Amino acid sequence: MTPPVPDYLSPLRWRWILLTTRHREVRFLYWPPRHPTGHRNLRMFDREGYDIGRLVWVVCDACRVGSINKISIDPDDHRKGLGRRLIRRALADGPGYTWQTTNQSPQAKRFFPALEKETGVAFPEYGGVCEHLASPTGYRPPPPGRHPRPVLEHNV
Repeated sequence: MTPPVPDYLSPLRWRWILLTTRHREVRFLYWPPRHPTGHRNLRMFDREGYDIGRLVWVVCDACRVGSINKISIDPDDHRKGLGRRLIRRALADGPGYTWQTTNQSPQAKRFFPALEKETGVAFPEYGGVCEHLASPTGYRPPPPGRHPRPVLEHNV
């Protein structure tokens, strides 16, 4: 069975990415935000092209705040350092920023304290977001339109 093509990529482009990165254990595709405080999305794909994990985060450069909104990794790929690689990529978008997470799973409650010791960055659950990242009352997502094309990240 052929793995599905990631969102906003053509089948031809996906085949090209798979072919040119066939030596890699994991490929990282990054979907940039549609606006500066929008969601950033980094997904991981295994050697065959199957989706094995994702990180979603936001940053506010005005307030120097970042929020980890979602991190998930296929259980078969836990304890391989992939979560650390994802978080380090997010931290690169906000060096020296104050970070927080949303609701943490039991696994995340063990993961984030260990990461805090390694990075020196605190990841409190619900640390409070700035006014730019909070969704206003009655918020509706932007209408469908042109989505940024994902890019292959080489240094994650």
